[in-house]
Amino acid sequence: MRKVDIQFLDQGFHRVLFNAMPLPVFVVDEDVCILEYNAAAARLLKKDKRLVIGRRCGEVLRCIHSLDVPDGCGRAPACRNCLVRRAVRTAARGRRITRRKAEMVLVRNGKRAKVAVRVSCQPFTTAGARLYCWFSKV
Repeated sequence: MRKVDIQFLDQGFHRVLFNAMPLPVFVVDEDVCILEYNAAAARLLKKDKRLVIGRRCGEVLRCIHSLDVPDGCGRAPACRNCLVRRAVRTAARGRRITRRKAEMVLVRNGKRAKVAVRVSCQPFTTAGARLYCWFSKV
């Protein structure tokens, strides 16, 4: 079903436009599992797409809190305050989030790194499924 959900991106112009965006853009579901992402996000991630699609953002970006509990991203107590998750929850209620400042702590080269981001999130519906698009200046 997930391929059908994002099928519109495989229609030529939409894919070109999506990949032309200079900021990393992720299409996610309500659990912040990545369903698709653009070329800018691919350059940021530097991972094989098969290792990204279907996984939660915190796991893919290597958020320190995704390691707090065995169930991973979104399940640790600290995840209740995650700006990305809050933005997706807000979008699920029909309100968009635009350029909210946040600081994420990610694991980079085996060390903790604080990363300043601006998160935006916009809900949209395609093929009967409600999806969320979030992007940030990383």
